[in-house]
Amino acid sequence: MFNYIVYRVFEYFNKKENATAMSKTINFLALFQGTLIVPVFMSINLFTKIDPQIFGENTRIKYYIGIPLAAVLIIVNTIFFKRKLKGEQLKVLEDKYHKERYILPTWIIFATPIIFVFILPIIYGVLNGTISFPFLEK
Repeated sequence: MFNYIVYRVFEYFNKKENATAMSKTINFLALFQGTLIVPVFMSINLFTKIDPQIFGENTRIKYYIGIPLAAVLIIVNTIFFKRKLKGEQLKVLEDKYHKERYILPTWIIFATPIIFVFILPIIYGVLNGTISFPFLEK
């Protein structure tokens, strides 16, 4: 899945500006993977009911976790995907994933982190009962 996303994002950025396409692709992939954690935690919480205060009472704990996580994701993605976006391995990705008409439009790939962080938590809150809309109640 990540190879497909990397190729499609790289293809988009490479058409716009060739010089920074690789770094923009790796940064977007780190953002995508970081936001993918939100639906994973929500899925786990559906079955186990994790207490949000498990990491302590500190409200800034998300920054203590998020910033190192972003750095780790960028480093790991650079190691794994930088070589895939060069030379022969890029040709392999192009042969495997390039099509004239893609099933999934590029804008959906770019909108996915927004959906993971903003839309899915609202839907989860409504289904879980933690968010209610007073104007819908009778």
